[in-house]
Amino acid sequence: MKSNDKFDNIYKTIVEHLGEEIFVSDGEGNVLFVNPASIEISEFETPDVIGRNMKDLMAEGYFSESSTLKVLKEKKPVSILQTTKSGNQVIATGIPIFDNDGNIEMVITSSQDIHAVDKLLDTLDKQRQEIESLRRELSKSSEIDVTDPASLKVKDALEKVASLDIPLLIYGESGTGKQVAARHVHFYSNRSEKPFVTVTCTNSDEDFLDREIFGAEDISSDGERRHIKQGKLDYANEGTLVINNIAYMPMRLQSKLFNFIDTGTFTRCGGSQEIKSSARIIAITGSDLKSMSESGLFMKPLYYKLDTVPLSIPPLRNRIKDIPYLANQYIARYNTKYNTKKIFSKDALGVLTSHTWPGNLIELDQTVESAYILSDGPVIKGATVYDVIHGSTEPEESKYKVYCEDIIPLKEAKHQLEEQLVKRAYEIYKTTYKTAEALGVNQSTVSRILKKY
Repeated sequence: MKSNDKFDNIYKTIVEHLGEEIFVSDGEGNVLFVNPASIEISEFETPDVIGRNMKDLMAEGYFSESSTLKVLKEKKPVSILQTTKSGNQVIATGIPIFDNDGNIEMVITSSQDIHAVDKLLDTLDKQRQEIESLRRELSKSSEIDVTDPASLKVKDALEKVASLDIPLLIYGESGTGKQVAARHVHFYSNRSEKPFVTVTCTNSDEDFLDREIFGAEDISSDGERRHIKQGKLDYANEGTLVINNIAYMPMRLQSKLFNFIDTGTFTRCGGSQEIKSSARIIAITGSDLKSMSESGLFMKPLYYKLDTVPLSIPPLRNRIKDIPYLANQYIARYNTKYNTKKIFSKDALGVLTSHTWPGNLIELDQTVESAYILSDGPVIKGATVYDVIHGSTEPEESKYKVYCEDIIPLKEAKHQLEEQLVKRAYEIYKTTYKTAEALGVNQSTVSRILKKY
């Protein structure tokens, strides 16, 4: 009996502290109970209604309409728009409680002020708009805006494999945009509305990475599961899980990942129960996994599972046409960030395209921002960009030097320099006349070299 009293008190406390108006009537429509919220919403005193019949309360103008009476008549749940004696409008929902003979024993009615409901709907609508705005921004961040043929080829490949719903392995040097490529695949797949989750493999504790990816279970001595920590595979269910630096994944976890890709199930750290997840795996690496698998440093079956369609993101030095385009995109972003309007001069773009960019997109972005901050006027000059890249304070006339990194025949070096210099200048200036002017040669010389190469 004490146990029942305890639970009765719990239920009473819950009902009395609800923000919604609660009315309880018997099968004849007589009011048995009202909670404190009813006094605020309907603005009457409890003694005014307890024991009274809903028909009488309606006749006295306490309610314009009664959901309780409608429930008694229709013998099913009913929702109505109701006006109280004080003029407040509420949405009232009545639910019948039947006895063993099928007769209505009680009617429980809950009501909410319509203005509170409208406010809640407005809040939800604003949240939906914010989510949609974030989704659009996220979608933009997943777009690969490129112009170089090498980049366009990769973009086309990414969009083709997006719908195949197979595991993928994306190669590329550090900073080439492998994460953007993975997001691009996700947004062009049928999983675009589902979670996009990432995890990074490092030289950190193996157990920590196990828990991070696969989750963990705390099992008592009698086999009871006392605590569950969900992992990235749980969160990425029906969506995409991107595993960065997969070459650093310990062999034991590689085996667990292979089993998941093969069966669609995994076991949490410390657990034995098989958990299902339909997460799509996209692995990212800057290492040569093929060589690693052949030398036993990476699990060969996992390598073959992942590398179904080879996807390699070329370094920035191999997609020169993207450099001016990307640089201008970064400039537009910093114009917004710093609330200033700046542009690159032609010679600045020339300096950018002549650099080899060992740091790829990350280095380009950092260079653009530094040049943006250091430039005095609205036009960012080549000298400023050169100083940022090389840290040089050389006189203007000595800045554009050609550096030899290897020993090759002089004739071959001349041919390579001639080809690269004229091609790059033509990509910037677009006409043979302007190219010739920039290089200090005749237009016919430029035309001959372009035709030659």
